[in-house]
Amino acid sequence: MNYPKCPSCGHELLDRTDQCPFCGNDLSRRSLRSTGASPNHLRKIILLVSVMMAISGAAFTFFFAINGKRNAADTEKIPEQVIPQDTNAEHCFDNMYRILDAEDEYLDQNGRYADNIDELHQFDSSLDLVCPQSDLPYSIVNTKQSVQVICSVHGEI
Repeated sequence: MNYPKCPSCGHELLDRTDQCPFCGNDLSRRSLRSTGASPNHLRKIILLVSVMMAISGAAFTFFFAINGKRNAADTEKIPEQVIPQDTNAEHCFDNMYRILDAEDEYLDQNGRYADNIDELHQFDSSLDLVCPQSDLPYSIVNTKQSVQVICSVHGEI
């Protein structure tokens, strides 16, 4: 049978008393039953709380790290199609749409898309080949299924 121990000297106390018979420690304010089990119980609670806090911290760190990577990846995708903000940008987008229309006509007549902007300009000499804001030429990227016109200033359509 486990008997409660005196918190001061550690001797087992065989009966309920207000004073330890070995060291004279005053026990009147404490329950002997709880004093005997308290240190181990308190250590277990502290250990459990520490483990729970560590797991929670790791989970929050992982969550925010993953969420941060998603946000960074989303921000990198932004300039696919820029909304025109000035007259040069509007004119540039009009040019790019005219180039796409000319590509469709080229496809109808030749059975394939034009490989570059110069080939398309020979087909339709009225096309503007450069961005009005930067005077840089448009580029065409085509696959068997689609065509993209790219302006180095305003993005792609």
